[in-house]
Amino acid sequence: MQTGFRVHNGTEIEQIEPARIVELARLYELDLLAPGRYSSLFIVNLYLLDKVSGVDPHQVISEIKHLEGLGPSLQTKEATEFKGSVLKGLWHKHFLPILPSTFAHNIINHFGKNGLEKLVNNVFDSAQSDVVTSEMVRELSRRVVEESIVDRGSAGKLTGEWIIFAKENGQNYYLSISPHASGDENIAANLKGGCSHEFPFIAKYVP
Repeated sequence: MQTGFRVHNGTEIEQIEPARIVELARLYELDLLAPGRYSSLFIVNLYLLDKVSGVDPHQVISEIKHLEGLGPSLQTKEATEFKGSVLKGLWHKHFLPILPSTFAHNIINHFGKNGLEKLVNNVFDSAQSDVVTSEMVRELSRRVVEESIVDRGSAGKLTGEWIIFAKENGQNYYLSISPHASGDENIAANLKGGCSHEFPFIAKYVP
């Protein structure tokens, strides 16, 4: 049973009725990719990604195609199971929205605690020049991107936001989309409130 959602779309409060959710599912081709295996919450999350954040929903759809064995991943990490007690048994798959925060997260992950500082000191070497030149700035920019985004992408290690899904009877059930920063408790609350009426099996993961 589908239900409507009352959401803020970035400019106003909007009521998204079940009929609209069906239309959006068709638009995103989820009715073909995973018939009966996506929640209304997942569709609304996709809609708001586009409406509020300007993220193309097909970035998510491409990763779902990969999970369904219908295409390659977009250089992101493979799906992994949640290990913490709150979401244990559920799974998440990264997708990479083209947002500054996402790129910053990958850069920080790649260089670690002191790696970026070492790179800056290497490029802005006072033994080479007492003045920071435009060439140095360009070289730093190139290496930050090349040594983090490009290398992580080539290794299939790019991280982004999360597609939350369950594995039931050998199939994937797509439940919600969530930022890293949401926290397991908030994700669990959203799943319990937004998905359990459609997929009762959610109760064994988030009772």
